[in-house]
Amino acid sequence: MADTQQIAKLFKELKIGIGEVSNISGVSQRQLRYWEQKGYIKPIDSSSGVRVYNFETICTVFFIKGKLDEGYTLSAAYEKSKSAYTKSKIIRKFFHNLVNGVEITDEKAAYGKILLGDNLHIDNEDYQVVGIVDDDGNHFEIKKKK
Repeated sequence: MADTQQIAKLFKELKIGIGEVSNISGVSQRQLRYWEQKGYIKPIDSSSGVRVYNFETICTVFFIKGKLDEGYTLSAAYEKSKSAYTKSKIIRKFFHNLVNGVEITDEKAAYGKILLGDNLHIDNEDYQVVGIVDDDGNHFEIKKKK
């Protein structure tokens, strides 16, 4: 199985031409070029005359298209895409190092516990915050550190 560095490399180096992006997203090539002119998306390289996009840009195209389909204007859809990107970046930073703190409690049901850190100190006692995914949904427990 690929490790996180290999997956990150895949997402960083994945390149898809404008025709395929248009086919999979439902956004015409003409619209994509217009979005480029507005500065909403940017090809990796178009010097050869062929526009090629990276994974991040393709995600932006899908996000904007979704917001347009919901009735947003192009500029509002783009602004929402910037906000969503920033939020996802914060979430990725927060969870980046938590993978080693994940305990699978039911693989088939995809239930488990996530150690969110030894970040509570109350009355000279140390506590851990644990995120839990189980039959009750998502919730947290605060446990005294052993």
